[in-house]
Amino acid sequence: MAIVVAGSAIGWWPAFTLGVYGVIFFEQHLALWAAATSAFLALILVGGTPVRRHVSTYALLVPSAWLVLLWLLPVTTSGPAHFALFWSGVVITLLGIPALAAFMIRLMIPATEHLSGRQALLVAGVVVVVMASAYLLGTQHPHMLSCDDFTISGNFAPSDCNPGADVETP
Repeated sequence: MAIVVAGSAIGWWPAFTLGVYGVIFFEQHLALWAAATSAFLALILVGGTPVRRHVSTYALLVPSAWLVLLWLLPVTTSGPAHFALFWSGVVITLLGIPALAAFMIRLMIPATEHLSGRQALLVAGVVVVVMASAYLLGTQHPHMLSCDDFTISGNFAPSDCNPGADVETP
């Protein structure tokens, strides 16, 4: 249950912003990179040789590889390089955040290693359903949120936001 809650709590925001704005914000990419890199370094430095032999340990470097590609390729808003980087960033973030949360919970709560394959699949399914729902909610934001809701929360009001009811002042 802890994996479901952590994965869903962390993963809903990138999915929602993808639904609202059509992008995942750089803060979310960099937060994933920071968490994955710190987990990788901690495992390598503290974990010893058995940890270094696990492929999953090196999977923590995927956000770093994406960041290096982003650094090396020119910053553009169109073209095949932008398209490939955008969608690889989306996939890395949407899959990486819940996977990283699950990984970190396995480190902190050793009993989660004993989940059956069915239980692990159910956990992943719940997180995916929450993230897909958050994405759909993001696409439907004009029905639930006003432009002021976005502005007050410190977010940019999307172009298709609902201006809300006009309030007359006396």
